[in-house]
Amino acid sequence: MPTYLETVATRFHRFYTVHQVLVEDEALRQRRLALCAATKLVLASGLNLLGVEAPERM
Repeated sequence: MPTYLETVATRFHRFYTVHQVLVEDEALRQRRLALCAATKLVLASGLNLLGVEAPERM
């Protein structure tokens, strides 16, 4: 589980560094925001399974 969470976090960081989330194109913006929300949920759930509290913001 820790390796999986690290991989998800690393790949999301790479995505967030390369792609602007708040773009003019409404449909693209919504898809990217959904990806951000899903990633947050996956990381928080995984950390919870490990007994680690996820920070609200970083």
